[in-house]
Amino acid sequence: MRKKDKNNGMTPLMKQYYDVKDQHRDSLVLFRMGDFFETFDDDAKDVSSILGITLTKRANGAAAQVPLAGFPHHALDTYLPKLVEAGRRIAICEQVEDPKLAKGIVKREVVEVVTPGTASQSDDGQPRNNFLSAVTLSGDTTGLSLLDLSTGEFFVAEGDRETVRNLFLTFSPSEIIVPEKQAVQREEWVRKVDPFVTEMDEWTFDHKLSHEALLDHFGVTSMKGFGCTDMEAGITAAGVILRYVTHNIKSAAAHITRLVPLRPQGELGLDSFTVRNLELFRSLSTQGTHGTLLSVLDETVTPGGGRMLRSRLARPLTDKKSIEGRLDIVDGFFKHRSFRADVRRRLSRAGDLERILGKLSRGAGTPRDMSGLKETLIMIPELTVAMEQSQSGALAELSERFADTESIAERIGEILIDSPPAVLAKGDFIRDGVDNELDDLRKIARGGKAWIASMQASEREKTGIHSLKVGYNKVFGYYLEVTKTHQSKVPETYIRKQTLVNAERFITPELKEYEEKILTAEEQILEIEQRLFDELSIWILGRAAHIQRNAELLNELDLTSTLAEVAKLKNYVRPEISEETVIELTDSRHPVVETLLQQGEKFVANDLSLSSEKDQIHLVTGPNMAGKSTYLRQVGLIMIMAQMGSFLPARKATIGLVDKLFTRVGASDNLAGGESTFMVEMTEAANILNNATGRSLVLFDEIGRGTATFDGLSLAWAITEYLHNREDAQARTIFATHYHELTELSDQLERVVNFNVAVKEAGEKIVFLRKIQAGPCDKSYGIYVAQMAGIPPSVILRASTILDQLVRHEPLTEQPVPQQPSDQIDLFAESEARLRKDVSEMEPNQMTPMEALEKLAQLKKDHDL
Repeated sequence: MRKKDKNNGMTPLMKQYYDVKDQHRDSLVLFRMGDFFETFDDDAKDVSSILGITLTKRANGAAAQVPLAGFPHHALDTYLPKLVEAGRRIAICEQVEDPKLAKGIVKREVVEVVTPGTASQSDDGQPRNNFLSAVTLSGDTTGLSLLDLSTGEFFVAEGDRETVRNLFLTFSPSEIIVPEKQAVQREEWVRKVDPFVTEMDEWTFDHKLSHEALLDHFGVTSMKGFGCTDMEAGITAAGVILRYVTHNIKSAAAHITRLVPLRPQGELGLDSFTVRNLELFRSLSTQGTHGTLLSVLDETVTPGGGRMLRSRLARPLTDKKSIEGRLDIVDGFFKHRSFRADVRRRLSRAGDLERILGKLSRGAGTPRDMSGLKETLIMIPELTVAMEQSQSGALAELSERFADTESIAERIGEILIDSPPAVLAKGDFIRDGVDNELDDLRKIARGGKAWIASMQASEREKTGIHSLKVGYNKVFGYYLEVTKTHQSKVPETYIRKQTLVNAERFITPELKEYEEKILTAEEQILEIEQRLFDELSIWILGRAAHIQRNAELLNELDLTSTLAEVAKLKNYVRPEISEETVIELTDSRHPVVETLLQQGEKFVANDLSLSSEKDQIHLVTGPNMAGKSTYLRQVGLIMIMAQMGSFLPARKATIGLVDKLFTRVGASDNLAGGESTFMVEMTEAANILNNATGRSLVLFDEIGRGTATFDGLSLAWAITEYLHNREDAQARTIFATHYHELTELSDQLERVVNFNVAVKEAGEKIVFLRKIQAGPCDKSYGIYVAQMAGIPPSVILRASTILDQLVRHEPLTEQPVPQQPSDQIDLFAESEARLRKDVSEMEPNQMTPMEALEKLAQLKKDHDL
C-alpha cells in the first residue's frame, strides 16, 4: 500500500479504497465496484496468485498505476472459500448506497470480515462443523468456548490444561482467538490442530465485558439458566467470541439462542492418541475417511444427521440411562423396516434448518432457502404422527419433544410463492395480495409490457414497416428498430438514437415516457420484495429457538434411523449395558475390516470375556500378521459404538461402561517434533498410566519395540505389573505382545490371563486362523513372515540357523551370505527382480494388518509363489 502517496494526485476512488485498507491492514479487501469485486496493490498480487486470475493495472491519477485483480460479484461464493482456505482474513467492502442517487463517489463500507472460523459452510453440502474458538488462561484454569456460526451451536467449557486440551483436539476448530500476550497458540495441542490464529488485545478478555455481552445477547439477567455460572474463564472466552462475531459480521448472531456447557464427567474420555489409533475419522494409511469407523456408519441422509454422527462418535456417553435411551430409539427403527424406510425417504428431502437460519442471520439467505425451511417444517407433523403410530415407546416419546412450528410454515407460505428463485435479485417471489403497493406496481409493469407489444403492432400499421420491432437494452432502454431497407418510411417524429450496420434505432417521446413508468415500477417492485423478505427473515429469527429444537430432533431421527439401517444390513446386535466392570462379546467382528474384505472372504469372529475382578489383563501373543492389532482395535471400536448408542458387530454383547478408553496401537513417530517411534510410544504409555482409572479400558500393542529387546521387555513387564497391582485403578487391559517371556506373568499375577492367535502349520508353511484362543503362543513365526514378504532365500536360511543357535544358547558363528558367481546364469533373476521391486514399493508402516495380508496374497498370485 502506498500510504505516503495518498494525497498526492490520487483519484477519489483510490483514496476511498486506501481509507478502507488503513482500517483493515491485516485483511484482503474485496472492494465492490459495480458488478465486480476488485483488489489493489499487494492484495491484488495475492488474490491473483491464490485464485489464478489475471493481474492487471489501474490508473490512479498522478499517483501512477496500481496492480489490480478482480472477479464478478456473483462469483463471490466460488472465490471466497478459496481465499479462506489459503488462511487469509477477508474484508468485504460493499456499496451501501444506490449509485444513481449518489452525489459524487458511491459510499462504501466493510459489511463483513470473513476468517476461517467465521466462513459459512452452508452451501458445501458437507456434514461437518466449522468451529471458531477462544481460549483464555486464568491461573491454573483454562477457559474455552466454541461456536459454529453456520449452525448457531455455541459451547463453553473450562478446566485444567489437560481437560481443555482434549476438548480442543476433539472439536478441532479452524480458528482460535487468543489474548495477545498469553501465547496460547504455542501450546502443543494448538499447534497440532494448526488453526488460523487471531490475537486480540488483553482488555477484550475482560470477564465483566464478556458477561455483559452474553446477558445482553440472550436477553437475560443471569447465566444460571444455561448452567454455566461456575465457569468464569469459560464465560470470558464465550463473550470474546460473541463480540468478535458481531463486530466482524453485522447482524450475524440472531440465530445463536443457547450456550451449552461442556462437562467431561458424563462422556467417555478419548484422548487424541486413541482417536488417531482407532481411525475414527481419518485413516492412518490413506489420510482420508475411507477405512474409518465414520465411513462404515455414515449412511445419513441429511447434513445435520452427519454432523450429529461425528459429534457422538467423538463424545460417547458414560451414563447408562442416556445410552439405553438412544438404543431404544435405534431399536424402534430396527424392528420396523417399512417405517424406517419411510422416515429416511422423508428426511432425504429435508433442508438443513440450522444452516438456513445461519444464512438468514447473516443476511445471506435466499427465497429458495426460506422455501426449503417451510417444506421441512411442513413434514414435521406428518413425521410425529407416524412416530406415534410406530409401536415404539421411545419414538412416541421423542415425537412429543417437537415444537409447534406450523405457524412459521404457514406464514412463509402466505408470503412466498411455491417455487421461488434461488436469487433475491431476480424478484417475483412474493405472492400477489401480500402488499397493496406491490400489487399496484406489478399491474403497471405487467400492463406496460402489454402496452409495448400493442405499440409495436400500432407503429407497424401506421408506418407500413412490417419488420419494425420494439427492443430493449441496458444502455438505451426501449427503442424502435427499423431496417435500412425501410428508412424512407420512418416518420419525422422518430428520434434517431443509434445506427447499426443494417438498421437504425429510434425513440419517441411517448415510448420514453412509458419506459420510465415501467422501469421505475420494476425497481420499486424489487425494493419492496427485498423489504418484505428481510421483515420475514427477522420474524423467523425471532422464533429460531423452536426451529433449532426441531432441527436437532430431525438430526437425531436421521442418525438413529441410519444406525438401525446399518445394523440391519451388517447384522449388528443390541448390546446389554451394565454398570459392572465387565466386557462380554460373543462372535464379535471388526466393523471396518469386515467391510473391506474381498467378495467371498469371511471375517473370523472372536469372543471376549474381560472382568476387573477375575481376568483383568489379557496377554495376547502370536506372530506378526496374525491379527492381534486388528483384535485390539476391534474391541476399542465396539466400546465406542456401544457408548455412543449404536448396535454392535457381534452375536451377543454385554458392555460394562468405561469412563476412559486408552490405546497404544501401531508404530508412529513425530520426527518434526523431534520424537522417535520409541519416544511416542513412551509418551502414550505415560498418558495411560497416569490417567487410567478402575473403570477404564486399556489396549496396549507391542510396547517397547522401539528400543533394545531387554529394555522393551523390562518396560512391558513393569507396565503390566503396575496396571495389575494398583488398587485404585485396576483398569481392564488387553496387551498384545511379541515378548513371550511376559506369558510367565500369569503364574505370578492372579488376574493376568494368556491368550494367543491361532496358527496352523502345514509342512513348511503356516496359515493364520485369526482366532483368539486361551493359552500362550508356543513359538514365533517371524522368519516365516519375512519369507512371505519376499526376503531372499539365502537370508531366510541364515536367519533360521542363527535362531537355532540362539535357542540352544550356542555362540554365533560367522557365516557370510553366499554370493552367486557372476557368470552363473540365474533362471530366476528376472522373476526375483520383479518381486524385489514390488516388495520395495510397499509401505508396511502405513498399512493395516488386513491390507498387508491382501498385498501378500496378491504378491503370491502375481509371482506364482
